[in-house]
Amino acid sequence: MKPASFRTKLDEISEIIDEIVGTICCILTILMFLSVFYQVLGRYVFSGSIAWTEETARYCMIWLAFLGASMLIRSGENSSVTFLIDRLPKKTRWGLDLLIQAIMLLFMLIVFAVSVTQLQYSLSEFSPALRIRMFIPKSSILFGSLMISIQLLWKITDTLLAVKAEQKGG
Repeated sequence: MKPASFRTKLDEISEIIDEIVGTICCILTILMFLSVFYQVLGRYVFSGSIAWTEETARYCMIWLAFLGASMLIRSGENSSVTFLIDRLPKKTRWGLDLLIQAIMLLFMLIVFAVSVTQLQYSLSEFSPALRIRMFIPKSSILFGSLMISIQLLWKITDTLLAVKAEQKGG
């Protein structure tokens, strides 16, 4: 497979994952909004607190944080301090970018591995208000770290292919 077609395929796969994650994040945001709205309505209009709404909003927020991070990785909008990196020569900057991405990937793979071992304990735990298995909220760490890892692999491969193309062209 030619590097250009390989890069195109990787871009397509990454874009599909990003679209699916984006759709899930939109649904979670709407669910979180409705949950908080219902809680406010219950508290101030009907003078009663509704416990499951707080838990729902909390779990939606946790899922949003992990899944949203993978979208930020793909788009390059994750927060970083670049005032020193921007002053480096292009080749050094690419090398540093690859090193940072590799460290992030290693960390996410460790988080993934730890979450796999920890999820087995959450199968018998239930949330206090929703009475759902804690596997559901805790699996956000597993799926989030997996999505971030996939996007980091795409980013590393994309950077390596860009460097290779730059070396051939210039």
